[in-house]
Formats: sequence, C-alpha cells, structure tokens
Amino acid sequence: MPELDEDGAGRLLLHPERRDVDPRHLRKPRRHDGVHRRAHASHAWTLASRHVIDLPDPPLSDGKILLREWRVEDVPALVRACADPLVQRYTSVRVPYTPEDARTLIAAGRNATTLPLAVVDAETGELLGATGLHAIDRGRARTEIGYWTAPWARRRGVALGALRLLAAWAMADAPGLALRRVELYAEPENLPSQQAAEAAGFIRGELVRGGIALRGQRRDVVRYVLERATTP
Repeated sequence: MPELDEDGAGRLLLHPERRDVDPRHLRKPRRHDGVHRRAHASHAWTLASRHVIDLPDPPLSDGKILLREWRVEDVPALVRACADPLVQRYTSVRVPYTPEDARTLIAAGRNATTLPLAVVDAETGELLGATGLHAIDRGRARTEIGYWTAPWARRRGVALGALRLLAAWAMADAPGLALRRVELYAEPENLPSQQAAEAAGFIRGELVRGGIALRGQRRDVVRYVLERATTP
C-alpha cells in the first residue's frame, strides 16, 4: 500500500440531521400539506427501519485497519479528531465539535441509506479515522462514499485501505444492496483525497460547479466513480 499525503478528506456527512441539498430539487410547499408531510415522514421512517443496512460480517479488515460500527468509547478520540482544521474544512462536522455531537452520531447509527463506520487499528483498536456510505439508492444501485483520517494517523495509507475495503464490499458482498456504482466527491484543491480515490481505482469524472452545500456555501467538487466492472 503506497504512502499518500492524506491531509484531506473525502465527502463524509457526520450528522444524520444534516444533508447537502441542491435547492433546485426542493419543491414549494403546498397549502394544507402538513398532514400529508407527517404521513409521508412516518411512512419513510417505517421503510427505513425495515431496511437497515447490515454491518459487514466479519468486519472488513486488510490486517492493518479494521472497519467497525461506532461505539460510545470512541467519543473522546472522535471529538479530538474533529477538532482538526482539515476535517472541519472538508466535512460537515459542527464547529466546535462537542462530545454531545459525537454521541448523537453514534446513537443515530446506520439506516436504510447511510452506513457510518469507524476506522481503527486492526491490532490496537486505536481510532484512525472514519468512512461510510451515504445517499444509498437501491433502485439505481448506487451510493456515495466518504472518509476522513485523524491527524495522528495520516501518511499511513489509512484512507486508501478504507476506500478499497468498503467500496469492494458495497458492490460485491453487501447483503441486499447489489450496488453497481460508487461515487466520491473531492474539492479541486483537495489533492490528497483525489490521490486516494485514484489509487483505490476510482475514475476521475467531471467538475461539478456548486455541487455541494457546506456551511451555507456552495462549493465545486470533482466527481470520482467506481463501477463494478472496474473494481480493483
């Protein structure tokens, strides 16, 4: 596994209540729509609860890193990692990031469209970073993947290993998903994230102008794609 200057982070949502939404996709509210919205939300929650993504079993590992579900004991290390300026720059973490934020993330866990995972040292269990799938669309057989690496774990191939493990599992072994396409978004100046994506087999695509919304601003992103036929 080559060494990469992993000072960046791929797009990874770290709060279940926050989503990047293109305003063009928002519909105008209709009069007397409250009952419909409540019923729709209840129906969506019921469907999500019935289709919670199964965890990789056994946990994904390459012998150096291991991907597992978040635990309460991760809170101190998670808060410390999310205080890093680069994690704050490229992800949706709240600033400042508090223990309560970390507990909210851990309590929310996985659902029908999101699978957040901690990346830890396979031997010591030390928290090294995070990865996850989000915006999972079973109908279109696609998902987005993201990651960040803790400042104390960079330049060790952590991001590359996590991307390879999770993307391969999502398209080949994930029960009930049968995904054919994994997308990753990186900001143009985030060269380390782009290097990790390309080393993991992702193909560079187009520049998406204003492709993400983060902290009230729209930012350009480069789209990377990994399709089942191109999985390393």
